[in-house]
Amino acid sequence: MTTLWERVLKLDAVHNFRDYGGWRAADGARVATGRLFRSAHHAHATEGDVERIGRLGILTVTDLRHPEEQREEPSAWIGKLAFGVIEEPEEDQGVKGEAPHIAAFRNSDFSPQSMRAFMITHYGEMPYDPRHVAMFRRYFDALASQDGGILIHCAAGKDRTGILAALTHHVLGVHSDDALEDYLLSNEAGNIAKRLPRLRRNMEKRYNRVIAEEAMHALLTVEEAYIARCWAALGEKSGSVDAYLTDMLGVDEGKRRLIREKLLS
Repeated sequence: MTTLWERVLKLDAVHNFRDYGGWRAADGARVATGRLFRSAHHAHATEGDVERIGRLGILTVTDLRHPEEQREEPSAWIGKLAFGVIEEPEEDQGVKGEAPHIAAFRNSDFSPQSMRAFMITHYGEMPYDPRHVAMFRRYFDALASQDGGILIHCAAGKDRTGILAALTHHVLGVHSDDALEDYLLSNEAGNIAKRLPRLRRNMEKRYNRVIAEEAMHALLTVEEAYIARCWAALGEKSGSVDAYLTDMLGVDEGKRRLIREKLLS
């Protein structure tokens, strides 16, 4: 599995659905395919999409979205597929309020510069959001304990999902250049050019603002600078990526060994 379109699963109405395994890891090993999947939300999945997703051998879905996002766009497979679901802790599910990025947009001027600055800042904050920490921990626990597939997704499948996939690649010993390539695939696999006009209209209606296409592009794409800010924040706040994994997520050497044994060949 070496090319973009070999990684992407073509579904009718679930964007950016792909296998993030298959990369070369340390010592000549390779990350298993058919075990690690990532995508955007599944609210508009067709019956055919649900059927195909159900055949992938996925045991656990990690839904990184805020409860408000889940309420607005519930996954279409609920009640049809029996996945274990990792999401915000049960006691937080009834909490009202907006996802942090949605709330932040209410005070934005929606200039391209503001959107890009927001994304860079947001990437430094996301790994330390208590909600994300709790879900990231449970995700890595699942990787270490189960033998089936796991799917991670958020709304667009590129930012929260991109960080967690990149952390997974780090644990598995995938070279940083390959991990970056996988992260940047969202710019092609996300059907951004096709989706941008509709999303722009929705954003303009929601916030009662005129939003430039360039600003939407900064919001809907990923950049090396975004994920670089994440890595820099881990160094600044935790000392290193490895220290963050150990201290914040409980991914110590023993758990890493279990994950590698299950996912490397």
